[in-house]
Amino acid sequence: MPDKNDDRMRRSVAFVTHTREYRAADVLPALARQGYITTERPHDRDTERLLIQLAPDLVLLAVDPRQESDLTVIGNVARSSRASIVVIAPGPHVNGMSSALDAGADVCLRDTDGPELLTAQLSAIARRKSPGTSFDAFEGGPASIQVRDLELDFDRCQASRGDEVIPLTPTEFKILAYLARNAGKVISPVEILRAVQDYTYSEREAQEIVKVYIRRIRRKIEFEPADPNYIVNIRGFGYMLERRGTTRGESGADTRAA
Repeated sequence: MPDKNDDRMRRSVAFVTHTREYRAADVLPALARQGYITTERPHDRDTERLLIQLAPDLVLLAVDPRQESDLTVIGNVARSSRASIVVIAPGPHVNGMSSALDAGADVCLRDTDGPELLTAQLSAIARRKSPGTSFDAFEGGPASIQVRDLELDFDRCQASRGDEVIPLTPTEFKILAYLARNAGKVISPVEILRAVQDYTYSEREAQEIVKVYIRRIRRKIEFEPADPNYIVNIRGFGYMLERRGTTRGESGADTRAA
């Protein structure tokens, strides 16, 4: 008798659209192995309309985020769809990866990273979206954490301040949650990404990627994002979620946005 969870995964839809040549022979089989039914087509003026109609579970964009026009594509897709957005950028360079994340991508990989990394990222996305799966299910610890006026609920995978729910993406929530579990401790960008994406990036890559995520989180939780009071940057070391009600400028923390 087929497993109901397997049946649910087979009904998941991935929408693949592209502005450039990419290795479909790596991407499409990886999606199939994760149980996705795939719709694939070049990006055109009908893409956003189709995204609204299809309401896919995942959008994969093979674009070049070094190009302003392709960054616009990412932004338009992010506004048109509530699905997780994975960008496949040209490799092996890292130029444009942080721009893709800043434009609205949840994950940015290079086409030279290979199908194994893509499969690992798809598995991580599926775990986050599985019904009944909480952050606790694979991290361990309490069901919620309160840091000053921020509350992180790991059963619901949401952050809130009072009655206001803070609209974080899954990756943003996991980063904030990891910092909250280690509040008052400086965490390096490499460690942050290893914890939330199951992959070890180089120090340079991790710095650029985490910088974008932190900037996005600050826009949502800080009263003055340019003068952060919650997530502080300890220059040369990493980031820390401040447990105290004041910044740490007097004790060596650089609270400027970075």
